[in-house]
Amino acid sequence: MKRVPIHLVLILFVMTSAHALERTETLLARAWPAAPFANLDELGTGVGIVFSPDLSVPGNCRFYTALGFACFESADWLQILADIHQYNLEHPGARVRTLILETHGTNGNGLKVQAGKEPPADRSYVSVGALQEILEPVGLRYLVLSACNSGRLLRPEIFLKLDPNNGDKLFLPATRGIIDATDEYDAAHSRVTIITPASSHIETTLVGSMRELAPATRDALEAAAKAHDVKLPKQFAISEMLIQMLTRAPELQLQIASPVEALSADQTPADASERLFRSFVAHLDFVAARDGKAQQTASAGSR
Repeated sequence: MKRVPIHLVLILFVMTSAHALERTETLLARAWPAAPFANLDELGTGVGIVFSPDLSVPGNCRFYTALGFACFESADWLQILADIHQYNLEHPGARVRTLILETHGTNGNGLKVQAGKEPPADRSYVSVGALQEILEPVGLRYLVLSACNSGRLLRPEIFLKLDPNNGDKLFLPATRGIIDATDEYDAAHSRVTIITPASSHIETTLVGSMRELAPATRDALEAAAKAHDVKLPKQFAISEMLIQMLTRAPELQLQIASPVEALSADQTPADASERLFRSFVAHLDFVAARDGKAQQTASAGSR
């Protein structure tokens, strides 16, 4: 029988009790303060996104780069962590303080990134505690788990070290390895805040087309992409939770570090997912139009 350190149980309990009532708006204001006010090409300033390749589309990170995010995509967590470290070294004025994980939760048994569902595909896992330990020294302060059954990832028995023999059929071979926290790591002293949805569920990733955006929005994104020296893709992938965070959807409920035992099969109905996606498109169109009016006003005032 695997023994769980008592001090870790107490740490997670205290974290849960102290922050359970903290409002979602406050968490978003701290983790992603620029979202409601930023220009289109600065929406993601200070925010990084990690995509599992099989939850992405070709060129997806170029779309997020145009919006000002730092975007990382790989089936190898070691590569992702190295890329985040390098990004923060090269961008001291715009470091990734908040990291949003668009990855698999593996039924709450480990954060998984993979190239495909076939057993031999490139695939790796990491524990939440390992991410805290490795990324805090390079400036990370908020870790947002947008993965299926994310609350289960905080269970004390796997928070620091994953169980590779958990028996879950979704826990496929770790062909690119498993990263755990070190034996010396003490999560009690971490300054990284872990944010999850208030209730565990199956997270849905949606795929959209650039053609669904207004012409003025596409033009603004083309200009932003050019400024970042990237080419916009034809499609982009986005999770429902990321949409809700960006648009400040009133139905979104977030919480800090609350472990969950039960496995949930709850999923957003297709019609609700479509409404969410439309709200994202409308939001980008609104921000682009607002930016355009501000530029026109500034030009008129300088004449």
